[in-house]
Amino acid sequence: MPDLDDLLDVFGTYFVHERFPRPIADGVQWIGGCSALFMDKERQDLVHSALNTYLITGTEKTLLVDTAHPGLWDTYLPALEKALGGRRLDYVMPTHPEIPHGGSLSMLYDAHPEVKVVGDVRDYFLYHPSVPDSAYQAMAPGSTLDLGGREFEFVDSVFRDLPNTIWGFDHGSRVLFPADGFAFFHWHREDTCGFTAEESGIEPSTEMYSVMTAIVSGIGHLDVESRIQRFMDLLERFAPSMLAPAHGTVVADIPVALNYLTALRNDSRAGISK
Repeated sequence: MPDLDDLLDVFGTYFVHERFPRPIADGVQWIGGCSALFMDKERQDLVHSALNTYLITGTEKTLLVDTAHPGLWDTYLPALEKALGGRRLDYVMPTHPEIPHGGSLSMLYDAHPEVKVVGDVRDYFLYHPSVPDSAYQAMAPGSTLDLGGREFEFVDSVFRDLPNTIWGFDHGSRVLFPADGFAFFHWHREDTCGFTAEESGIEPSTEMYSVMTAIVSGIGHLDVESRIQRFMDLLERFAPSMLAPAHGTVVADIPVALNYLTALRNDSRAGISK
């Protein structure tokens, strides 16, 4: 594994704020960190990309959504252990193999060798050869895990940047975890990092979302309207209480989050015109 100082030199300042872990819904804790995009260790008042994970706790099992970025690890692991409160970590669902989402899988397995890696787990063995095949458990969209008193459902990713991106939905809290979907950057402020959109007074605009909708795989070639309809069908089916993306922040005002769909339309047209 690369040295964490080397990762900081490459990726900039990474830290987990002391306010994490924090509950966002019954049985759901948010464990997040930030990265300064301009890679200046001396300044943290820069544009930040939130790097979020979420721990779901049932009466019998626990499940972690994403593994955290390796650059966060020294401060992330104590926050995770605090969230677990002495419980074992039963499952982790990396939403996709990119470094911010699955990059700490090897270290997570070393810390919790009992964990099962669930979801669309193809290719992870290439990135994490120290994790044994027996640790992987493929779960297709529509399948569920019983965590005890709540079910976690694997959801086909409507908007994705990698082929094996997968979303999740916790039926106990009705929180939807859309990976890179509904993600945005934010300015670092003491009253912003680690707070929900509603707590910090942020209303994600079309312009804020457009930075991340531009990376949706094949945006210039997708039938975006069909994808948007699929998402609206998903909203009708699940009626989520909030969206908990991997980047940006938690949004409970679902109508405001639909600005993401307008950004998708705009980026789709821009991609086709190039």
